[in-house]
Amino acid sequence: MIAILLSTCDAYEEIAHFTFRQLDICWKGHPPVFICGLSHRSFTQGQQLPISGDPHDWVGITLQAVEELHARGVAWFYLILDDHPPFGPCNEDYLNCDLPATAERANAIQVNLQGWDQFQPQSGEIQDDALLHWQCNKPDFRWKFSLHPGFWHTETLRLLLSKLRETSFAAITARAFEGLADTACRTLNPSLCTQTYRIRGDGYTARRGWFERRNTRMMIRFCIHLIRGSTRLAGEKALNRLDKRLLPYLGYLNGPYPMFWSGLVRQGRLHEDALRFLEWIGRCDLVREIRHLKLSGSS
Repeated sequence: MIAILLSTCDAYEEIAHFTFRQLDICWKGHPPVFICGLSHRSFTQGQQLPISGDPHDWVGITLQAVEELHARGVAWFYLILDDHPPFGPCNEDYLNCDLPATAERANAIQVNLQGWDQFQPQSGEIQDDALLHWQCNKPDFRWKFSLHPGFWHTETLRLLLSKLRETSFAAITARAFEGLADTACRTLNPSLCTQTYRIRGDGYTARRGWFERRNTRMMIRFCIHLIRGSTRLAGEKALNRLDKRLLPYLGYLNGPYPMFWSGLVRQGRLHEDALRFLEWIGRCDLVREIRHLKLSGSS
């Protein structure tokens, strides 16, 4: 059985509801959604899992949720943080069928939906067509356990979270998990560090807007490289100004689950670069909806 685990907290409750709605709109026929992290009943749809303990303890709450999914027979699931909704139509066949089947064939423990070809750091070996041109991350790749939306093997993540709780009890946040998961993995079984992957985004999208076409993005990538090279000659300040202007485009991650690199929330506030990108692609309706969402603090 495959599922989606939507991870949130009380402070981001309205953001989680928005992401839940976007999943229904953009990912038709998605697997059943389970929600974890809220201290009170909030969702009338989906299956909200009860939590116990410190509501700020992301590691502990997620461990409880993963154990519950495991007990219900969920072998694999997509872990999606509350502020990472899809930014457009998802490739349903890829997410529902192709990716899960390929993950089993590759003996993967995690497949990150942040594509290696999306203007972001990457390190590893690109696979052939049989593995959908995924990148098998190098064992020492720092971001192999990034919490951008990803497909996880339930039992392995359960063991990882348990080991992290055992060896680093004070580590409670999602950020701490990203930083310490590698150590926990090596303590558990070093060979597991060779079983993480990142998808190729371009070429597996559900549509072909100007900002999604593979050839267009390759050309833009080349042009950006040339422009940044010449701008560097003008000094670091000029390069920083250029990069700031490019962020809304570079932050968009194309693929079967289109998203924005650091989500809708950054440092406890709505992420303006993400909203600016939505405006660029004509989704002002979504921007208006998002600006009405309430944040009650940082998770």
